[in-house]
Amino acid sequence: MDCQKYLMPDGAFSKVLKHYEYRPAQLQMAKAVDATIVSGGTLLVEAATGTGKTWAYLLPAILSGKKVIVSTGTKNLQDQLFFKDLALLSKTLPRPFNACMMKGKSNYLCLHRFYQSLQQTTLSGIGVSSDLQMIQDWAMTTKTGDRAEIASLSEHSPLWAEVSIKGDACLGGQCPEFSRCYLTRLKQEAAA
Repeated sequence: MDCQKYLMPDGAFSKVLKHYEYRPAQLQMAKAVDATIVSGGTLLVEAATGTGKTWAYLLPAILSGKKVIVSTGTKNLQDQLFFKDLALLSKTLPRPFNACMMKGKSNYLCLHRFYQSLQQTTLSGIGVSSDLQMIQDWAMTTKTGDRAEIASLSEHSPLWAEVSIKGDACLGGQCPEFSRCYLTRLKQEAAA
């Protein structure tokens, strides 16, 4: 099992990670995850804080070379996995892997709804609100359309509800902005 080469006290992680700490329960979980990936089936694991669960499931998943979906309960944990754990593993593991982070639809700007909001504001003669101006400036530069990039926009901005992707209002392939849609591009990246 490849995981053992990395997780043992004298393994690869101990040589490249300054504060690496061997955790027997982590290795045991990694072996169980690896066996489940190889044989198929379902694995349910419950482990205490500090066990090293994240690497215990990410490492065998990455080493398997298979496409894996990891779902988290919070955006904070999702950010930690993507920006900390996966980033560290990508620097540590000898072979490259691809990862992309996807959030719920409402976290992404819908260009069609955004352009409609801009047009309605212009047609009504009402000045552009500061929130709309902030979103407009950001929309010109964002590559992801992820609302988290606009830290200064209130979490409860009513305008965001008007310009974000809504499942029931999404036109999908019929949308005039489909080829530029942030969520569509993210799905394509995840499928690659």
